[in-house]
Amino acid sequence: MAFSLFGGSDKKDSGVAPVSGDSSNVNSIKENLQAQILQEIALTNATELISKISNNCYEKCILNPGSSLSAADAACLDQCSEKYIQAWNTISRRYLARVQSESRN
Repeated sequence: MAFSLFGGSDKKDSGVAPVSGDSSNVNSIKENLQAQILQEIALTNATELISKISNNCYEKCILNPGSSLSAADAACLDQCSEKYIQAWNTISRRYLARVQSESRN
């Protein structure tokens, strides 16, 4: 079976019923897809945040890796991750405000 550029089959009959002309049905499908995309974006952002916190804070705080964390290492990790999350939230809020401002204009 050959696939087109966007992953679909290039056969004429895909086995999927065409979407009817009912605009409420089309809008519902569109809204569901948008919600799914937003969830995927949020998951990707959260995964990226956790990865960056793990990598950056580990490099900064764990100078002598061992079988357990010292109290100083744990405190450093707590402070580092808190600062990273605060910075991430500040940047995200400002970015969203800018996008919303530009979309209004």
